[in-house]
Amino acid sequence: MTTPSWQKVLSTLAGERSRALYARAVLGQPLEAAPREVQRLVDAGLLTPELTVAGGLFKEVLAAAGPGTPKGVDRFFRDGRIDGLPRAGQDRTDLLAHLAERLLPADEEISEPEVNRLLATVTRDIPTLRRALVDHGFMERYPDGTGYRRVGTS
Repeated sequence: MTTPSWQKVLSTLAGERSRALYARAVLGQPLEAAPREVQRLVDAGLLTPELTVAGGLFKEVLAAAGPGTPKGVDRFFRDGRIDGLPRAGQDRTDLLAHLAERLLPADEEISEPEVNRLLATVTRDIPTLRRALVDHGFMERYPDGTGYRRVGTS
């Protein structure tokens, strides 16, 4: 049997009568219900066809409704922030390109405090990220240290 969707479970339990019947089943009390009322609980997966409480249903529904495994650069983010940079390779380059495009304005000089403020929205380790963006050619630091600008992205 496939796991019912969380919407099906909740929509069934939204009805007061279904909720009361399910509570009786959980407590091991007689259902005393019309066949269609009991069938609604079975169809939702709350009861088995043998009219016993479906053990583990809520864990199964939550697991099925959980977010999938992040793909691409999204896998480096936790709650909108990065814990650190990938050590090397294409993952590091892809993440830095994504951050440069997402955070840094194109064709505009920005001061170091402004760069730091922008980078702080995604990391606690601002100097490492700023240095990596420069080292990998996504951001240029002016020789006199007066500012930065995004490069290498379109």
